[in-house]
Amino acid sequence: MHKSFYASGFLYHSPSQQILLQQTTRNETVTFDLFRGKNKNGHDPKTVFQQCVEKTLKTSITTSSVHTVYDYIHDTEGEQYIFYVDVKKNIPNDGWILLSKVSKYAMSEQTRHDIIIGERVIRSNMPAVVHPQ
Repeated sequence: MHKSFYASGFLYHSPSQQILLQQTTRNETVTFDLFRGKNKNGHDPKTVFQQCVEKTLKTSITTSSVHTVYDYIHDTEGEQYIFYVDVKKNIPNDGWILLSKVSKYAMSEQTRHDIIIGERVIRSNMPAVVHPQ
């Protein structure tokens, strides 16, 4: 039997500083959430997330563009692995939002927290800027 876990995350377009999340509309209210897949075939978390994004967006992404943010144990849903995909070309979709404006969108506190941690990881992976003296 395969170990059950969820792999979730978002896409990040560095030139525009935007992220892409899934949108759900219920009773005319739009909420944002991470792309999310559950392990069903014994794959590793990164592969589960990559397949989830590819299936949802009907596009392919390279394994090298998928980056780990962190993992944790959720109180009710068990193991959670969070990733982001660094995309160079903006994938056509109306759901792109500025990373700096995430607080203005409706989403769960856990999703917001995962994005904040993701932003910290993204910033820590950016090359240092050297200013001339």
